Amino acid sequence: MTTSRTGTSTYLRNRGRVLRQAQRDGLTHCPGVPGRTCGVQLDYAVPLTPASAETDHIVEHRQGGSDDVDNLRVICRTCNLWRNRKQPVAIPSPEQFPTSRDW
Repeated sequence: MTTSRTGTSTYLRNRGRVLRQAQRDGLTHCPGVPGRTCGVQLDYAVPLTPASAETDHIVEHRQGGSDDVDNLRVICRTCNLWRNRKQPVAIPSPEQFPTSRDW
C-alpha cells in the first residue's frame, strides 16, 4: 500500500506549522485564489466543511513545487477544491509513450 504524497511526515509537519502561523497572524477570512475572490470566515476547528481552513500548495507538486513552508498557504476548502479543478493536468508528449512491446 502506498502513502499519498500529502500523507508524508514532511507535509504533515509543515501543514501544521502553516495553519498555526496563520492563526497567530490573525488570518480569519479566506484570501481566495487567482480567479476566485472568497472572503468566507475560516473554520480552523472543524475539518471537511466548505469553510474549513486547509493548506494549499502555491506551486503544485506536479509542477515542481515542494512541501516546504514557503510553498504552502491557508485557504478555505471550497477555494482549494475549486483551484484543483481549474489546474490543467500536464499531458505527456507522444515521445514519452512506449512505441513497442519491449517493456
